[in-house]
Amino acid sequence: MDEIDFSICMMLMWNSRIPYRELAETFNMSVNSIHKRIKSMVNMGIIQNFNTKISGAYLKVINVVMFGISKAKNRDELLEKLGEKEYIYNATYASGNLIYIHAFIRNLNELDSLVSFVRKEGEINELTVGLDSNSPSSGLEDFGDISFSELDFLIINALKNNSRKTVSDIAYEVGISTKTVTRHLNRLIERKLIEFSIDWYPDKSAIVMSIINLQLNPSANVDKLKLIEEFRVKFGNKVLFSWIFSNLPNTMLVLVWTNKMQELQELETSLRSETIDSVNVTVLLKGMMFSTWQDKYLEEKIKKIEGK
Repeated sequence: MDEIDFSICMMLMWNSRIPYRELAETFNMSVNSIHKRIKSMVNMGIIQNFNTKISGAYLKVINVVMFGISKAKNRDELLEKLGEKEYIYNATYASGNLIYIHAFIRNLNELDSLVSFVRKEGEINELTVGLDSNSPSSGLEDFGDISFSELDFLIINALKNNSRKTVSDIAYEVGISTKTVTRHLNRLIERKLIEFSIDWYPDKSAIVMSIINLQLNPSANVDKLKLIEEFRVKFGNKVLFSWIFSNLPNTMLVLVWTNKMQELQELETSLRSETIDSVNVTVLLKGMMFSTWQDKYLEEKIKKIEGK
């Protein structure tokens, strides 16, 4: 993978239905070249699924990020076991026996059972639990009386494992006209009721993926959003994601990629400043994606429709 591949993956994570022609124009490449790059990443297992889900914003999900050192002996079995909990959509183990767990909960009442499960199954004595300040449910306008029709659910179901399916293929599968599919799909997109993404496994490539744990100086009054923007300006697309937490005001996590360990070491050194008390780098070794209650929500709706 190179920088273009990473940029393509980031765009597909935000909208996996984006036309290849638009990607080609963005990177000043031919459509065929873009197609080859994506096909290569699919063949390597880096991209494993082009998916469609009911919007996390509509479902008002709360994103929870947990991490801690695990005493579990079999890490592969541990990842599988963690994925059995309906809230957990990603679990990744890293250097130093550290485990990162990402989960969606419906409300804070579900947090205690989730934390207890992770501590027990992960054999983690000290578990850090962060409530993502940028959860889909944060800072959103009320969706009001907006709802889904049965046709909406059927269209989403047709796209759930292939967000790039054509309108004509959706129409054939659902048994309606292409005009009807287009009208419903445009409404779902415009009102942000659905999201298109990919299941992304960058650990299948040869690059180095790392999460950097930054502990901020509590007396420095750091503007975290501004700090993240400075990182992006300084390191470009080497910075993939970042997390700031409403309940952990002095903690930030930053996901980065580098070609070599030396490059990662240089990046780590350059992050040290008066506003940051400590910089702790962990290299990601293996991650897994899982279905959650968000997926089951659609499954239950389809069962009711088909049962009529």
